[in-house]
Amino acid sequence: MKKIFFLLIVLSTFKISFSQDEKTQYIRKGLFRAQGTISPGILLKENASTISLHGGLEYYVADNVSLRGDSYYFLQAKDGNDFAPFEFNHSIFSGASYHFKTKNHFDPYIAIEPGIAISKRKSYSGVIECFTTPCPGEIEINGRATANPLFSSAIGFNFFFQKWFHLFGEVRYVTGKNIADDSAFPIALPPAPLSLNELKFSFGLGFNLNLIKKKE
Repeated sequence: MKKIFFLLIVLSTFKISFSQDEKTQYIRKGLFRAQGTISPGILLKENASTISLHGGLEYYVADNVSLRGDSYYFLQAKDGNDFAPFEFNHSIFSGASYHFKTKNHFDPYIAIEPGIAISKRKSYSGVIECFTTPCPGEIEINGRATANPLFSSAIGFNFFFQKWFHLFGEVRYVTGKNIADDSAFPIALPPAPLSLNELKFSFGLGFNLNLIKKKE
């Protein structure tokens, strides 16, 4: 709620300066932008919340099409019982965005980005309840990191102030599964897959500049 209030104040503050420059379309081929922020998320099937550092680069190859790359550095994940399903779950994505043309500096878009997650399940040790024979009894599981394919789609916006800075906001849906390291688990306790399906939220202030001078 505070972020939405902050956004409304900023947009109101810059409205006058925009009106003087709206005849010049700043969102066009050659625009480069970079962003970085803290991104909260929700692991939908694991019912856990996450926090990541989100960085991204984007270049407009046409007035309404851009190529982009995003990375998320995992900081933490906890469910309602303060249990962390992962020790880490870093991810990177690469793809393209389609930008809907407007008459001002507002830049709504949709994006599609496949990616890959480098993730490791939380280590576990203790006595388990047995439903199979032989019963492993007390176990200790120390899984190894695995690479897991991902697919993501995103919807968001940029709002360009002047030549250097912009606000951005984005919601990203990520889908995938953690491929467990089978060798780390007892034979009688095969690993159940962990879902990587997640909603990620990003909002903040980014940097931008036009690398191609507009023809007069």
